[in-house]
Amino acid sequence: IFVDGADIGQTPVLGLADLGLVQSTRGYLPKMVSHYTATWVPENEFESHEQPTWPMVDAHGVRWDREKLRAELIERWQPLVRRGVPVHVGEWGCFTATPHDVALAWMSDLLALWKEAGWGWAMWNLRGAFGIVDSRRPDVAYEDFRGHQLDRRMLELLRAN
Repeated sequence: IFVDGADIGQTPVLGLADLGLVQSTRGYLPKMVSHYTATWVPENEFESHEQPTWPMVDAHGVRWDREKLRAELIERWQPLVRRGVPVHVGEWGCFTATPHDVALAWMSDLLALWKEAGWGWAMWNLRGAFGIVDSRRPDVAYEDFRGHQLDRRMLELLRAN
């Protein structure tokens, strides 16, 4: 049984540590990269509204890079890990408006951190605006795959991790 962390999967729930459950987190930070221009995300949840790069400095001068991801997405879950609780990234991905090279660089850092931590992961979707098939990213050289548009570079990144 998997249980989501609190705060939309961002905060471990230590009170559930002894129940023999897997706790699930998310992989969407920073939203200025993962959800760039996503209209359903409240404006105040974005760290910046500038076109994303990776690494990136947010509107408050905070540098987001692999080490910042480690602090925000891995270290805060270590109290659970030390208690033997398995952690899983229940959803993650990068919205289609983020430049492809930026998305891949950010994804590469996340995947490396999760691999190092021994965590499994699941993307939000494989087909659609966050996926590897039919994502409609304007800057991708797609490959035709059984009538769908495959982002081969993203697929290979995922397969390698």
